[in-house]
Amino acid sequence: MSSPSTPSVLDAVRSLLPAIADAAADVDRHGAVHSDVIDALHHAGYFALLQSQAVGGLDADLEVYLAATRELSTACTSTGWLAGWLAVNSWGLSMRDPRVLGEIWGTDRRALLCSSYAPTGRLHRRDGGFWLSGRWSRCTGARHSSWLSAAALRVGADGAAQDFMAVLVPRADYVVEPTWNGLGLRGIGADDVVVAGAFVPDHRVFSWLHLDREVSATALDRLPQPTVFTLAGTMPLLGAAQRALQSVGGGAGRPALSSIAMAATDIELSLLQLQRDVADLVRCVEDGGQPDTALVLRTRRDQVMACERAVGAVRAVVQDGGQDEDRDEDHDEALMERLWRDMQTARKHVSSNVEQVLSVAGRSALGLTVDDLIW
Repeated sequence: MSSPSTPSVLDAVRSLLPAIADAAADVDRHGAVHSDVIDALHHAGYFALLQSQAVGGLDADLEVYLAATRELSTACTSTGWLAGWLAVNSWGLSMRDPRVLGEIWGTDRRALLCSSYAPTGRLHRRDGGFWLSGRWSRCTGARHSSWLSAAALRVGADGAAQDFMAVLVPRADYVVEPTWNGLGLRGIGADDVVVAGAFVPDHRVFSWLHLDREVSATALDRLPQPTVFTLAGTMPLLGAAQRALQSVGGGAGRPALSSIAMAATDIELSLLQLQRDVADLVRCVEDGGQPDTALVLRTRRDQVMACERAVGAVRAVVQDGGQDEDRDEDHDEALMERLWRDMQTARKHVSSNVEQVLSVAGRSALGLTVDDLIW
């Protein structure tokens, strides 16, 4: 499943980290990641990692994408979050009608997609397709994108919902309304996207309730969709936690505080758990199977606990990491204040819903019936 070019992509991304870290304060101050950074990530091959080889992508190992996203987030949480979502939105599209790939990337190999999977759109049947209208909030990277991938409900003549659909809409058919003003993740541009009314042909409408996984030509695309997307939402938190821990790790001879040591151990544990889970998921689909509920739930449990541990790690640094007399006080305080705000914003994402996920995991551990856990 990996490409020979994949290691060089990770190296290229790492070469960008110092400049991205230097710009992090400006990203936070001005509320935007500069388009030059997006161009540099294109040049590095980052946005091609999860793209289909049919359109020149790398169809790379999921673990490489996750590692690259996490490392980007150690330099700047906003940049890691923005890039991570723009990249993952290109994943899985080979499972759609073959015409979709050509429409998105046929004339623009660097086309990016923003997304929202809250079903706030409405689809009404028309000859050859559907009429779509709706508003989607918090579409990360909308300003950098030329396509929208969004959820919508297909409704009948009586207004009742008939299906849960995904739709693909080109930039000409929607309007971006600048609304993002988060406490943290200031640079992600999670604006609203509005479709006042647009025709969407059948081949750009996809049912999540009637998923045909046999269409996929690759193991990568056969991975469970909610699992891949929730993992994408976890890497920026882990990256931010690693950056916070690095900020207290440089004092020569400084005794390690127990809370900091515990936080570092928690992050290492989460990384090992997620590496195991991803390896098991990939092995399953490469062998021609589909991950069962137990594996998907275990991965979701480990993923959401990684989010919780990441928040705890930054909290530990904020509370107990200020005892290093050798630190650059002004730099550390500004950095930690930004990381703390980023974490408080990121943890509100649906991928970090600890209570919901652990309640389901608890029912499973007790042998009780567990419905499909989507998000």
